[in-house]
Amino acid sequence: MENTIEEPKVKTEFDGFGDDLFSIIPGIEHAGEVPVVNASELTKEIFYKNWVSYNKPCLVKGAVKNWPAVQKFKDPDYWLSVCDDFEIKIFPHMNHIDRERLLKDSEDISFHDAIKRLHRNEDYIFSIPAETITEDNKFSKLIKEIPGFSFLSSTIKPRGFAHRRFFMYRRASTAWHHHLIDETLMCQINGTKKVVLLPPDMPNVKKVTEFFIEELNLSGKTLDNIDLKPIIACVEEGDALYIPPYWHHAVIPVDGEVGFTYAHCWKSPLHKFGDFSNYFVRRFYFGGLWPIKGISLVMPVLGVCSGISFGFRKMVNVFK
Repeated sequence: MENTIEEPKVKTEFDGFGDDLFSIIPGIEHAGEVPVVNASELTKEIFYKNWVSYNKPCLVKGAVKNWPAVQKFKDPDYWLSVCDDFEIKIFPHMNHIDRERLLKDSEDISFHDAIKRLHRNEDYIFSIPAETITEDNKFSKLIKEIPGFSFLSSTIKPRGFAHRRFFMYRRASTAWHHHLIDETLMCQINGTKKVVLLPPDMPNVKKVTEFFIEELNLSGKTLDNIDLKPIIACVEEGDALYIPPYWHHAVIPVDGEVGFTYAHCWKSPLHKFGDFSNYFVRRFYFGGLWPIKGISLVMPVLGVCSGISFGFRKMVNVFK
């Protein structure tokens, strides 16, 4: 397919914007590495037993390297040919957690104009975050280019998040955040990202979580003298990073090229909601129970079932 998008005459050099998200973490210079596994050696049973069940992240090398999307999504004409020209919101800054910050200076433009603008490198930072892909929406034609995983059934649906989301960007980092529900595979279809993750059993977990939610680093506040035990992954094109619930993480691109990230979500095993000593589990139930809403009626039942599942699993592990 011929590229009809004219390249800019002067490229903007990437200076590593976003490193400040990592530098606020005490001891980041001594961060460990996320364990690495090869997709060719990973079965569904091993992935669940060694990683998902224990809520431990891993970097799956080559997880999506053979997807048609890896080549097709780089081509702006592909997007212009398979997607209608609807209105979409774009952002000239990193992906903030605070919605007011996120919406600042955002623009509503046509999708085709957004694709052209992204590939022309007109903006130093450009972000189209968290667009949903379904079988019957405006991005449905993308599904055939992302055919699934050898180590995970693509039919397992999530409880809270969308099953399929994508992020299209240039130089756009993502602020510290965590997921209270559902498992996530962050698939790097184009471009390379670095991700730092923090374990759920960190000290001062409530203080750290509130720090990230309020993005207090933007007002000059710090997290000095807290041993957060960070680990880091470099997610290259064709790789997928398994991000379990309750792990705080931040994401930065390592270059100034057009990037495309696909987030694949599926429901967590019940036992992950049954450890009531876990701060994030308690937060999950509190958020579901209050203020009172439809799901509030389900939360006690989920708590009982999850508690039994967690207790049974713990007992089995004791007698192994």
